[in-house]
Amino acid sequence: MSTAPFILLQVFAFLWAASLGSFLNVVIYRLPLGMSLSRPGSRCSSCLTPIRWFDNVPVLSWWVLRGRCRACGARFSPRYMLIELVCGVLGLALWRSTVDPLDPDTFTTMMALWIWLQIFVFSLVAIAFIDLEHTFIPEEISIPVIILGLAGGFFIPGLDPLPQVLGALVGGGFLLAVTGVGWLIYRREAMGLGDAMLLALIGAFLGVAALPFVLVAAACQAMVAVIVARLYQRATGRSAGLTLTTEELDARFGDTERHADLASHTVIPFGPFLALGALEALFFGHDLIWRLADALVALVVA
Repeated sequence: MSTAPFILLQVFAFLWAASLGSFLNVVIYRLPLGMSLSRPGSRCSSCLTPIRWFDNVPVLSWWVLRGRCRACGARFSPRYMLIELVCGVLGLALWRSTVDPLDPDTFTTMMALWIWLQIFVFSLVAIAFIDLEHTFIPEEISIPVIILGLAGGFFIPGLDPLPQVLGALVGGGFLLAVTGVGWLIYRREAMGLGDAMLLALIGAFLGVAALPFVLVAAACQAMVAVIVARLYQRATGRSAGLTLTTEELDARFGDTERHADLASHTVIPFGPFLALGALEALFFGHDLIWRLADALVALVVA
């Protein structure tokens, strides 16, 4: 096969995934508000003018319109464009790592794997942004995607369903146990039920062996984010918008009276970091942490 068809297929993979990213923007905005995902169609949130198809081209339209509504000039957040771009890049990366157009015998299987992994990756993107903004993980995403993850293990050739079933059970069970221990110690949830469902989702796709890496990577990166947020707040006097106090979290969910006598703590949405750890495990290998540990041991011994 010549170079041109390869390039066209990769362009298709990027555009396809970026278009799904455009739909994810709808999901991220509307689902937490209880709005329909299909009606009304895309429109400006300021003037309610419907966005025409040529102003709704993923990534490109935002740059052409300079991030503004054509009708009223209201600004559109660059987040919409960034989500489309990130999804396009992730979809292309999945294509390059899973699909070989030169192997017609397994092309159908590879396409099924590509689509299945896109469900996983794009659900992580949606969950991460919803949790960042609203500090909850919607079951409307996690439960169906867990089912699809487990189904892939049984129906996509080459996958072993047992590690995925164990991954879902162990992942969900582990964070539920953490939640229970946190309740006994702090009289409040240390982890939300949504985090347990998310780790079950990750285990359903990546298998039980990936969970240690995902948890360690998520915890380390969350710790770094908290430190950076505190330094930013100390330097500028403004909140970084990433962390909350337990009082702010309780006020958001109406639990102020139940937890009024408890000490204040800093909390951070953990879902985005679990999602980030899962993406790192998917693209870089969940044995990365052990290879880094081996390298560190070798360095110390030497």
